[in-house]
Amino acid sequence: MTRARTMAKHIGADGMMSENEDVFEEDLTVDANNNMVLAGPVTIPNITINGNLNVIQVLNITTEMNIGANGSLNMVG
Repeated sequence: MTRARTMAKHIGADGMMSENEDVFEEDLTVDANNNMVLAGPVTIPNITINGNLNVIQVLNITTEMNIGANGSLNMVG
């Protein structure tokens, strides 16, 4: 598990609320058949998307983003 995933922690018993840091020191990978939401503004060195990534507000990628054949990126705001 990447540091980025460990930085996203669940709040509440139902797991419906989460938080993430504004600057990730490690790369982020969204595995196939997984869904992830990031609240921005957020800066991440490299992103690989094989599942579904939803970003609210600003996403800064400092190096590279790769979207797999079945991956999707949705940006809101």
